[in-house]
Amino acid sequence: MTSSEIPENVAIIGAGLSGLSLAIALHKVSIPCIVYESRPKSFNLGGGVMLSPNALRVLDDLGVYQRIRNKGFNFDILDFKNEAGEKTDTYYFGSEKLYGYQALRIYRKVLIDELLLMLEERKIPVKYETKFSHVVSESDIVEFTFADGFTAKASILIGADGIHSTVRKYIYPALSPKFSSFVAITSAIPRSKLRAPADYYMPVTIMAKPGAFVMAPQDVDGSEIMVGTQRAFPERDRAGWEEMLAGQHELLDILHKDLGSWPDIVQSALENITEGKITIWPFYGVPKLDKWASTAENRVIILGDAAHAIPPTAGQGVNQAFEDVYMLALLLAKLSPKITLSNALLFWQTFRQERIDKVLDLTQKMNAKRLPPAEQAKLAAGSIWKGEDVQGEGGQLRWLYEPELDKEVAAWVEKTGRV
Repeated sequence: MTSSEIPENVAIIGAGLSGLSLAIALHKVSIPCIVYESRPKSFNLGGGVMLSPNALRVLDDLGVYQRIRNKGFNFDILDFKNEAGEKTDTYYFGSEKLYGYQALRIYRKVLIDELLLMLEERKIPVKYETKFSHVVSESDIVEFTFADGFTAKASILIGADGIHSTVRKYIYPALSPKFSSFVAITSAIPRSKLRAPADYYMPVTIMAKPGAFVMAPQDVDGSEIMVGTQRAFPERDRAGWEEMLAGQHELLDILHKDLGSWPDIVQSALENITEGKITIWPFYGVPKLDKWASTAENRVIILGDAAHAIPPTAGQGVNQAFEDVYMLALLLAKLSPKITLSNALLFWQTFRQERIDKVLDLTQKMNAKRLPPAEQAKLAAGSIWKGEDVQGEGGQLRWLYEPELDKEVAAWVEKTGRV
């Protein structure tokens, strides 16, 4: 394959949401691919994901949305309330009227199982327990190897292997993700266990002296809710995080700290969290990267969290990964003598990075919104998200929820093809 030819085949490292959706997107534009995953098929990361209209547009075009829309909890807004129970702000995560789609909170495993079923229907292979090791060589093809010594080749190798990406090490050997000093600790409880009226609106973020506490329905009828909070926390190594997760008691102690400082509804949630159902999510990030592809031949590419990890506060991490996937597949299918791989990747990364920068700014302000009042007081003016600025009721979030990715690609291809 030359840099002006459509790839004959693509190897994808990582069978998470990014990798599986990329496989479907490539299949749609008739580019063969194979997915490699280090973990067994039975692995379940747990938890749920929040899908906003920008991602649902992508999933709709790929044929995924109609298969999952009734398998999660559909909603429009997140309310912010103070400890007295008064609503202080509203944030639109979606709206069929304003943005074409409601937001959808769905269990990660439900979504992954549906994507895997679609790969099976399309006869796209997924190889499990195949741990990527390193790139052997890169010329007009990429040769790479796995931990068991198995070697493979592909026209393009794409790392969809997350924040701790192994593929990224080929492009940035010395780069390590940086810990943000914050973690999210979450669990799931029956809504019936809350001391709250039956019509109490969720999802909601309740602000109190200890900080922010989130409660969000995550199954179809809203009977089970995700509950959780953020905490400043010292970094641990991978074994340390795994030990905390396995032990559970330390996580429960952290959640129960300052129990009496929370409003009664939060106290009722905390009282019903049990060991065995608690998850910790350390927030890691990577600096802005100069390139999302290898320098010499551009045949090793990273996307999603491997290229630009986004904290989950504004719910845009996986949503932005779906945008990466969709645009990249469209561009790879348009390669020609005038539309080279290097030019296509430059356009892709430039366009995507501009959106990522805006999302990161929104996320940082949402993070500040959830800090305890004492910490908020230390911040500069304009550092905290305010509902009247961008809540979305007047369509202020169209820049986020209504990107016309296919039109952007088509316009660039037409312009570049004329040069």
